[in-house]
Amino acid sequence: MISVLYFLIAVLVIAFMIFIHELGHYTAGMLLGFKILDFSIGFGPAIFKFKKKDITYALRSIPLGGACRFYGEEDDKIDDAVAFNSQKPWKRLIVYFAGPFMNLVLAYVLAVIMMVSFGSREIRAYSNGNYAITINEVTAGSPADKAGIKEGDVILSIGDTDVVNAPESYEDKTDAISKAIVSAPKEGVKMTVQRGEDNVDLFVSDIYNEKENRNFLGITMGYAEYFVPYGFFESLGKAGGFLVDVVVQTYKAITGGFKYGFKAGDVSGIVGTVAITMKMASMGLYYLLLVMALISMSLGIMNLLPILPMDGGHLLFDFIELIAGKPVPRKIQTVLSLIGVGLIIVLFVFATIGDIKGLFSGLFNF
Repeated sequence: MISVLYFLIAVLVIAFMIFIHELGHYTAGMLLGFKILDFSIGFGPAIFKFKKKDITYALRSIPLGGACRFYGEEDDKIDDAVAFNSQKPWKRLIVYFAGPFMNLVLAYVLAVIMMVSFGSREIRAYSNGNYAITINEVTAGSPADKAGIKEGDVILSIGDTDVVNAPESYEDKTDAISKAIVSAPKEGVKMTVQRGEDNVDLFVSDIYNEKENRNFLGITMGYAEYFVPYGFFESLGKAGGFLVDVVVQTYKAITGGFKYGFKAGDVSGIVGTVAITMKMASMGLYYLLLVMALISMSLGIMNLLPILPMDGGHLLFDFIELIAGKPVPRKIQTVLSLIGVGLIIVLFVFATIGDIKGLFSGLFNF
């Protein structure tokens, strides 16, 4: 039942992001005098629709898409002042840009709300700057529980292993801890943890588990996160910096993928996006706001890519028309649009296959 709830939340989140995108096109078109034929959320058969002032509004059965269709958008032969392709190029530029722009604005608003409500999420670190390995869970009745280890304790050392100065990656540090546990005497192992501002020495005794034929402490390790609160005006700047970092990381991921090749998990399709949103929603409001901001930002960025039929492709050709004084021939646009659609289909299939593999391999089990 809970999974169904999170699934519905994920679908509603994605539908809302698409609604905001199409609302941008719709609003700009209305303000600039374009004739709008229909405005719909989702695709497939309509489950609800009505007509007002010659515009058909519809909610369709699969809420993972949307459209704002303009009169004369795909026909250059319509000799009508209100037809989309009869409008000035600068007007069309605004209409095409309005969709991605609304997604970017929404991402910023969500990031501000996130910063004001919770602050910036930080990871606790050792004095040398490396992420601190923290006890996230202690099994009741386990050797660790009996020794007095508590959730939130930061591991400084175990046995002869200096965790603080072990190789800096999380995997290397947890691997060093695991090896120290495996190689420890059955009688027990000494641990030093940081609890608050104090360093505490503990001895975990009787760690050998005969049933599993191995040493066993009964702890789950991870990161310790905390939030740095911000005021409203400070959040305005912090939210902007957060989104700039998202853009930089997205650019690096895309260029790195083309340079070194994409692998499963690098590109998420609709299946992966729903799965990630479900997981983040289950973790709390901060993470739901975070994933909403990231999805909205991604929609804005991806739609600005200069390929047809994305908004960015139309922006490119309208800009060329604005500079050259005449439109790029429709035949050229049609061919490039077909190539673009082909690329999008290939990317969609690649991402969906990766998502499905990820579901079965536990890629989305955070």
